[in-house]
Amino acid sequence: MTNRKLLQLDHDHQDENFLAAVKKIEDGLESLEENVPVYTPDLQFFENLVAEQKQSMKRKLIRDLAIFTVAALLIVTSLLFMLYQVPAVFFILQGIVTVFIMAYSTVSFVKQVNGT
Repeated sequence: MTNRKLLQLDHDHQDENFLAAVKKIEDGLESLEENVPVYTPDLQFFENLVAEQKQSMKRKLIRDLAIFTVAALLIVTSLLFMLYQVPAVFFILQGIVTVFIMAYSTVSFVKQVNGT
């Protein structure tokens, strides 16, 4: 029983040290809050930030759509030209693209199944 009492006293001493440390930390944080001013930005700042972000996203969307449209027109035009002017090349190209897509899909699926 004596051992338990000694352990209990030792444990009480640790609790006192812990509570003292917590008290010091709380006092330090309170003094920090009192001495360091906190400034909240104006609502106008956030509204301007949102407006600029929307404008930037709109410009990027228009640019991306323009690039997509030009690329699509070039691809469709070249494919139609090949179809009507050189049909053999068109069909060979279609076969190569089909084989490439099947091979890529198979390799991707095998990697996904193997977990690599």
